[in-house]
Amino acid sequence: MSLLRTVLPWSRASSLAALLPFFALSPAGAQSWGYANGTAGLSVEDRFTGLTVECAGAGLALGFSGFSTRLQAGAAYTVVITIDGIARRFRAIAFTGGREAGSVLRAAVTGGEATDLVEALRRGRKAVVATPAGRYEVPLAGSAQALEKLRTGCGFAD
Repeated sequence: MSLLRTVLPWSRASSLAALLPFFALSPAGAQSWGYANGTAGLSVEDRFTGLTVECAGAGLALGFSGFSTRLQAGAAYTVVITIDGIARRFRAIAFTGGREAGSVLRAAVTGGEATDLVEALRRGRKAVVATPAGRYEVPLAGSAQALEKLRTGCGFAD
């Protein structure tokens, strides 16, 4: 007899039925891309998480969050974003504190690299973010509208 069966001696059908409310309330159903106050990114339950892009002077600041791992604050780490099979590597600095349980990694992007990244995110279907804390997928559905607002707001629209 399995451990699950020993601890929860229900039938498989009733076990699945009991779990359905938890799946229905998962954040995956409430996620979308949004734009507010110079920041575009994936929003889960009206809070940016996972990947953000924001205006930062003549360029952009990328934010990578949503993981519970605490990295050494102030240390530099490599973050790779793969958008539809094309990888881009960034040097990011770890920050702790704020509303996040773990660290937030931030990277600066300027010039043509910033323009190319925004365009790839706008046109892409999926981004895979690889950080020292783990790897996660970011859906890009809806990113075009949010990033268009960012491009206009930051002053680098075509």
